[in-house]
Amino acid sequence: MDVFETHFPAGASAYARGLWQEYKFGFTISRPRRTRLGDFRALPDGSLHISVNADLNPYAFLITYVHEVAHAAVHRAQPQGRRRAAPKPHGPQWQQTFADLMRPVLTAAVFPEAILTPLRDYLRQPAASSHAHPGLMAALRSADPQPTGRVLLQDLPEGSAFRLAKKTFVRGTVRRTRIVCKEVASGRSYAILAHALVEMENG
Repeated sequence: MDVFETHFPAGASAYARGLWQEYKFGFTISRPRRTRLGDFRALPDGSLHISVNADLNPYAFLITYVHEVAHAAVHRAQPQGRRRAAPKPHGPQWQQTFADLMRPVLTAAVFPEAILTPLRDYLRQPAASSHAHPGLMAALRSADPQPTGRVLLQDLPEGSAFRLAKKTFVRGTVRRTRIVCKEVASGRSYAILAHALVEMENG
């Protein structure tokens, strides 16, 4: 099965394959990881390797893939055999490279408008994770299959009870990109991402 045909939006599969051919990296579809959506590694033998989580929808998969390819491009651009400080992983050079590599797919043929608008805004100064842009994260989440009984925390009314990580919370007030919620069992307050998917409590 061709991963470039099955995991990317139809309008971007040829471009994604071209990046793989140009930057010559090993590419793996990884099982879901809680701490990261994708990964780039430069191995001691000089080879490069990129992995992307298998459970991402095609739009999030493409963004994560190009994010990691940008790391590969920055690495390839560094002079070999010289002692000099490596560029910051998500510094200006990576930001510009990521934005440049995304530009060919910033079209309605690849992304729906609901994702394209916040994505263009995010790419003006991309951060280490798309989680840093709540509008983009919410738009990408809207493209996920929504399990029955699960909603975005931000869509619950204040005072509603919900479950997350097998614990029960009560939704509180918004604090920038997070919502302050109280865990029922301990009474402790937690700032939870507003776009977190939570289970509604019955009754």
